[in-house]
Amino acid sequence: MKYKRHIIAGIVGASLLLGMTACSPGKSDSGLNMEGGYSVEEASQTKAMVIGDYDIYMDEMILYAMQVIYMQGYTSASWNENVESKQRDTALSLLRENKIIYDYAVKQGTELNESDMEYVNNMVDGFKGRFPQDILDKYGISDDVISRIFEEQAIVSKFENDVRNDIGQTLQDGFTEDYQDVKFHTIYYMLFPTVEVNENQEPATDEEGNYIYVSEDKKAEVKAQAEEAREKLQNGASYEEVAEEYAVAAYSSERAGFIGAYDEETNQMLDTLKEGECTEVLEDTLGYSIIVMLTADDESMRDSYIQTLVSENLSTQYDEEKNMWLASIPVDEEKDMEGTVWADFDMASLVADMETVGVVGTN
Repeated sequence: MKYKRHIIAGIVGASLLLGMTACSPGKSDSGLNMEGGYSVEEASQTKAMVIGDYDIYMDEMILYAMQVIYMQGYTSASWNENVESKQRDTALSLLRENKIIYDYAVKQGTELNESDMEYVNNMVDGFKGRFPQDILDKYGISDDVISRIFEEQAIVSKFENDVRNDIGQTLQDGFTEDYQDVKFHTIYYMLFPTVEVNENQEPATDEEGNYIYVSEDKKAEVKAQAEEAREKLQNGASYEEVAEEYAVAAYSSERAGFIGAYDEETNQMLDTLKEGECTEVLEDTLGYSIIVMLTADDESMRDSYIQTLVSENLSTQYDEEKNMWLASIPVDEEKDMEGTVWADFDMASLVADMETVGVVGTN
């Protein structure tokens, strides 16, 4: 099983456009008011929080905020106090999670190769093209911090993707071994009901929820029809024609399964059937049935079932791994923060500035 490799963390976004816009002092060419914000020196020296051994400064915090706002597509019209609170927490959580996983990944030996770096550089160029230099200058976002954060996010994504691949391959190998000799099949379950049916062609029940059965005479008649149908099947008639002829198509259906998924008697019975063969007339809870074997040993069905099992188990095992990584650096959401530096940052103004230079709010 192979998994498509994605290098950059999801918040970066592959749709960032290329191109750069020059800046000028005061009121910029893009219409951005350059007053306020941070200089590069201030942003890179204003400590906002601590994550393990990492001191996090405002330039990194603001860069994550820019990514979150861009990916969510917020504008001044959609921004309010509740949104700001949630997105402030989102940027903080993403930064903390990425930094912790980055630390763990590096300690596990994850590195970027030339191909990875080429992709990172393209993404950096895309980001800088989408975010005019005016707004980067206003908030003290240097080329160095952009490159460093995108490289860290790339290492995180590479590590996560490699782990997913490893887990997926292990699951794939295990399930393939478990089911390599199992016969997967498609059957046609033809039912001749001996219960009353309602207007929706569903089994009718009484007030206590018990099935309402037809009379004994009618039941015998139904059984005789089932025996006739089986004889026609054995003589080469198609199951579709027989089901239509006896008006039981609405109660019958194709079903997929495998030997070992049923009770012992049913497993033995189905294991002896070859393609095109059918069982004896069987008595079920809802009536008399005939099982027609359509495909007796379907490898593609087995492969599909294994892929389903891999998908169902991959997320759970990956989440367990991820929780282990995140636990590698203890987090104290209050003590880790450097005063109110991050809480005091005006995200609403950042949204307005991103809107002014066309980063958000354009079609």
